Amino acid sequence: MMYKDLLKTNLISQDAKNRCEEMILGDPNSPPGAYTGNSKGFEYVRKQVAAAIERRDPGVKANPENIYLTNGASEGVRTAFNILIRNPHDGVLVPIPQYPLYSALLTL
Repeated sequence: MMYKDLLKTNLISQDAKNRCEEMILGDPNSPPGAYTGNSKGFEYVRKQVAAAIERRDPGVKANPENIYLTNGASEGVRTAFNILIRNPHDGVLVPIPQYPLYSALLTL
């Protein structure tokens, strides 16, 4: 997506080219790359995630504005904990056995 001249070659599949064009046209105001300009993530992808949720769960209306993309589960959990924990007096109930990330983040 970032090196548009590559889209004019035979070095990548037509499917990859089509997906790049779809993403570029789907969100022309967001630059491709590591930083989208929106902390929620690339808007086009958030819209696709919302559509997938609606297909998976009939009757559910998913709002892309309420979807936050992260670079993995650990980053998502860290972000959620930062939102939920205001001070040292707040508590979080975690199951035992638990994912080690929870206790590590709570220690921080």
